[in-house]
This record gives sequence, structure tokens and C-alpha cells, in this order.
Amino acid sequence: MTVGENIRRIRQERGLTLKQLGEMVGVSEAYIRAYESGRRNPKLKSLEALAQALAVNVEVLTNSDFDGIKAMHRLFQVFRQYDGHLFEYQDQDGNDMVAVSFGTLSLMHSWCDRYEEYMKEVEKCNLIKDVKKRGEALLKAEADFNLWMDIYPESEPFDFNLKIQKTHDEAMDEIGLKPKNTEYKSFL
Repeated sequence: MTVGENIRRIRQERGLTLKQLGEMVGVSEAYIRAYESGRRNPKLKSLEALAQALAVNVEVLTNSDFDGIKAMHRLFQVFRQYDGHLFEYQDQDGNDMVAVSFGTLSLMHSWCDRYEEYMKEVEKCNLIKDVKKRGEALLKAEADFNLWMDIYPESEPFDFNLKIQKTHDEAMDEIGLKPKNTEYKSFL
């Protein structure tokens, strides 16, 4: 998804009109429309204001406009920084799969827990006999999971894993293995 598509998706999830979001950010409705359509690209200050108004991290708006190659390079970066390991396995249908584990990315636990909760919601939804109600329930479950990802880590109660990860990241910063980047830049 592009930055504009993300702005539109999240604005609509929040039930905001173009005008309302524009007022929250301090720009006209036309600017929001131009951002969403891709005719204008918001500068960093505008992105920060949009993210704040939509109650998401800036990365949620910016980091999803990439192709497969860029996705692989982002995974490579996370792999290097967080002690990644690749392994092969077979799924329940016998298909060969490849997975990545991260030795020091303790925050993955909350994602796995929330994903498991989402999959249980999907199973419940699939038991609904009425097709329309089932579809609505599936869309709501997906929207709730997307919202959790969009506002993470604010979506989490204070967790020991957050403290562990912060300590790890600070140690990596200290020894220079993961230098801090104080201004917004795309990794790719």
C-alpha cells in the first residue's frame, strides 16, 4: 500500500471524513484528498501530524509502499540486527516452508499471541452460518487485527518483553551495532 492508501484506510477505519482529518492536521480537505490519491506526498512534518491525528506510528503510514525485493532487504536488516536464523519445515499439508526466528526480538511474543487470538476469531467467524454476517464478522476481526498492528506498541499493556527489547536496543546503540536514526529516512 502507498502512503496515501494507508492514510485513507486508517482515516476510514477511524470514521473520519477528509475535512475532519484536515482540520485535525491543520490542512485543507483538498490536501488530504491529494495525499490519499498520491498527487501529493506529505513531508515529514505533515506525516507526523497525520500519524498523531490518526493515532498511529509514522512507520504505519510510510513503510508499506514496497515491492518484494525491498521487503526482502527489510527482512535482511531485521535478520542481521536481531540474531535471525532461517529454518525449513513442512506445514500440516506437507508443503516445504521456510521460517525465520529472531533470537533477540522478544517483542515477537506479543505479535504471536495477538495473531493466535486473531486466528481463533477467524475460526469463530467461519462457524457463522449466515454468509453476510460471517463476512461482516471476518472483516471486523481483520480490522481489529490491523488496528492492533497500526497502533503497536500502544496496543499492548506494559509487558516485560517491551522492557527487555528496549534494554537490548539501547545496548546495541551503545556499542554501535544499531546506530540511532533521529530523522525519518526510508531504509530502502
